[in-house]
Amino acid sequence: MELQLQNLTKQYGTKCAVNQVNVSFVPGVYGLLGANGAGKTTLMRMICGVLKPTSGNIRFRGKGMDELGEQYYSHLGYMPQDFGFYPEFTAREFMLYMAAVKLKKLEDFKGW
Repeated sequence: MELQLQNLTKQYGTKCAVNQVNVSFVPGVYGLLGANGAGKTTLMRMICGVLKPTSGNIRFRGKGMDELGEQYYSHLGYMPQDFGFYPEFTAREFMLYMAAVKLKKLEDFKGW
């Protein structure tokens, strides 16, 4: 499995937030580091389909996001630095909640 970003660019008027990013991700854990305003959130929003790139391509297993549809999103996992959670949840309860949101069915978690 490979997620490819090819010449990914996002512009807001004359301001370039992401400039021709080229990278290939294989299974693993990655982190984005950079100063405020460096384009990290914009890049992640494009990968997650929230923002449309000005130019460039996002491909998973050689196919575009639009071509894959819901199948594309089932392979993504994303944890922002600051995220809202329910303080009354235990760590286990929160993980089960997130898994349920991701998988949309609790049957997979019987016996946990």
